Amino acid sequence: MTTPQPSGEWSRRRLLAMLAAAVVSALVVVTGLVMAVLAAIGSHDSAEGGDARPERTWTASPDGVRGDQYRDAVAAKAMLTATESDLKPAPPSLDRPTRIQIPASASTGPADVPSGFPHTPEGAAAQLASIEIATLTSMSVQFARDVYDGWAQNSSQFDRWEIAQSIQSFHAHAGTVDGDGAVSVTATPAGAQIKGTDGPDWVLACVQLDVTVAAQEQMRFGFGHCERMQWSGDRWLIADGKQPAQAPSTWPGSQRSLEAGWLMWVDQEGSP
Repeated sequence: MTTPQPSGEWSRRRLLAMLAAAVVSALVVVTGLVMAVLAAIGSHDSAEGGDARPERTWTASPDGVRGDQYRDAVAAKAMLTATESDLKPAPPSLDRPTRIQIPASASTGPADVPSGFPHTPEGAAAQLASIEIATLTSMSVQFARDVYDGWAQNSSQFDRWEIAQSIQSFHAHAGTVDGDGAVSVTATPAGAQIKGTDGPDWVLACVQLDVTVAAQEQMRFGFGHCERMQWSGDRWLIADGKQPAQAPSTWPGSQRSLEAGWLMWVDQEGSP
């Protein structure tokens, strides 16, 4: 016959088990977005791949436009391959980083996303960052759809959008619901690079974000993302076309980050 355990011992064991479960749950939640980023990297590599074709000469029109094939080649060109360790905290590089001056927002656009950026490659990067930050901090696929509807030339490509896929994957790994208030995400632009331009109205812009995910615990990491951007009327939009090759997700300011081509994000002086 089994001797019953003293109630105090049982209570201590139950408390330890509950605490252990809470810690495990917290770690699952805060690592969810990291897992989502890695999943996006994997699917990107398998679905799109890099452009292994040799460089060629492209004929430009009088206004500097080379056309769709050139844009596809710029988008497909592979960037530095980042690993899981690359996106986590790392020592700052001792090399002097190159800076990129980014203009400030002058107005607000659809889905309350900051807008009013100038008709320049840096303006395209600033607009992309505003779109990314508004979407990621909501952690809601439905809000992501609202943002994409207001800021993409072709809203039918929403299910292929890397940001939306990352949010979906986050909730799948973390066991949370869409827009869950128990999880908070902050994202700050830390770097940018202009992968290519085609005339004055098309830019392949890349943004590096410093992301913090917080639940019971907190995790911080670097996240890189690229988009085709098209000037339309008076603002930059996410352009139609195949998704660009995966941007390197590296810790901002690290040596690996500099090797990946990230320029230090600096707010432009005198911008509105």
